[in-house]
Amino acid sequence: MDENPITPDKVNVNGIELSTIARLPAHLTAKKKRVLVSHPYVSALGGASTVAAWALQALRDEFDLTLATLRPVDCESVNQSFGTSLRDGDFALRQAPSYYRTALRYLPVQGALVELCIMMRWAKALDRQEHFDVIVSTNNEADFNRRAIQYVHYPWVYLPRPEIEMRWYHRIPGFLSLYRGWCARLAQCTNEGLRRNLWLANSSFVADKIKQAHGKEALILYPPVPGRFPPIPWEERRRAVVAVGRMSAIKRWEMAVEIVDLARRHGLDLGFTLICHKEDPEYGGRITALAESRPWFRILYDLSRDELAGEVARHRYGIHTMENEHFGIAPAEILRAGCITFVHNSGGPAEIVGYRPELTFSDAAEGAEKLATAASDPRLERELKSFVDSRRNCFSVERFCDGLREVVRNFE
Repeated sequence: MDENPITPDKVNVNGIELSTIARLPAHLTAKKKRVLVSHPYVSALGGASTVAAWALQALRDEFDLTLATLRPVDCESVNQSFGTSLRDGDFALRQAPSYYRTALRYLPVQGALVELCIMMRWAKALDRQEHFDVIVSTNNEADFNRRAIQYVHYPWVYLPRPEIEMRWYHRIPGFLSLYRGWCARLAQCTNEGLRRNLWLANSSFVADKIKQAHGKEALILYPPVPGRFPPIPWEERRRAVVAVGRMSAIKRWEMAVEIVDLARRHGLDLGFTLICHKEDPEYGGRITALAESRPWFRILYDLSRDELAGEVARHRYGIHTMENEHFGIAPAEILRAGCITFVHNSGGPAEIVGYRPELTFSDAAEGAEKLATAASDPRLERELKSFVDSRRNCFSVERFCDGLREVVRNFE
């Protein structure tokens, strides 16, 4: 027997005594969990990509992180759009082999559900090869043949679908059920496989849809709303309304113009700024024509994250006119910038403004009336500004990142 047994206080590793190592927190000494994030396309546009990008940023330091996707990620453009600081070495990129993308390109019907189902097939194949500890879908429900975490923007199983998602071929009698059944078979997906997962919902509105469609309770984790909005004093802000979003008909920007138009008839000298990304040229032309005939209406395209944050924060009021938006990162951005934000009284945006009746509307006339009332009543304006300020941190990136890390850390 060794007369001088080695004891922890006599052994050093890289200058650290073993006895000290034993006292370190478990997450610093344990092997990192291997985490797979599954997302079809992490691009510089859209709420789902915002969540995916910030999920990667939230998990990159504490976990051994891999991204399964269908195409490469341009970290520079993603960072510029979402305020992340992702680098190529932050995660291992596993792009689907070319035959997955070829199959997707030649399928007779294109759409987000087909992309999600192709993504499920690829993530499952990758997991069989590499055996991850945790799988996280950041693009709605997914069946990975095992229990996983899924972040749901709007449950794809839920019927009927929102009108904005319907295409001409969905209206062919019997086609929608046939299409969805075929997609499920393509993904080798079952409702039972979806239901065994841990559910994260982007709002209580979506959590209610999950309950209706699947009978499952979901944890609510608001999406990250990026941007450091400068604290511009109220009296220095423009007496103007701002809106943010894609140049797409589903956003109903002509209603926003009408609301400001009607509010101006109350004798208020209000301006309107629309900040957006180009998407639908035909619709964009119609909105541009409205701006050309209204000197108080301007359109700003493709601003960087810092430019957007600074521009929004220079306005007193915000507006969001889309109906039944699943959550609405854009109205949450406007609220986080300290603007009094008016939204359609449906979907997630109504939740963002706390269902406050003074801030929700059902049509252009009601929206104009509420905007004009707030802008002409200093007492009400101060009260609404204080209310908005009380909700700004509900949607911060820090809150999202801390919440997601906690979920992944404790997932079994």
